[in-house]
Amino acid sequence: MDGNQKKIELSLLTNGPTQSDYLREQFQDLIEKFNLGLQQLSKMFDIPTNDIDDLMKGSITITDKKFEEIEYKLTMLNFGFDGFNAKDRVKSILNSLLTEYEITTESLSKIIKVAEKELIDFKEEQLLERNIEIEICVNIIMLNFVLHK
Repeated sequence: MDGNQKKIELSLLTNGPTQSDYLREQFQDLIEKFNLGLQQLSKMFDIPTNDIDDLMKGSITITDKKFEEIEYKLTMLNFGFDGFNAKDRVKSILNSLLTEYEITTESLSKIIKVAEKELIDFKEEQLLERNIEIEICVNIIMLNFVLHK
């Protein structure tokens, strides 16, 4: 690589959007797309309202860890509800709980108060009564919330 190539690469790296520019653009997109205000963004991203206001007017400095948390939520809000349906999302949470906590479908079925066969049928995409599916979905989501709180 010659000296000119190094200068071009360095220039490209330093002239790109800043972290604040990126967040400002993403927050602005959320505001427009979902009709949100600064108060809602503050609660959703656990950032003080005045920091979001400062970001929208200029810039703020945040830790890399906080940036990763914000970026994850931004991605989920913008794209996480497209592409696969609610039942598939619950199955993903179900599989995650089974793996993460190393529990069996038998134990999980007892925790969420459904028959193990129904839980296995749900997991394997067998047809179930609508009320059983709803019970499984609601209880899996609540269990996930409780265990990750």
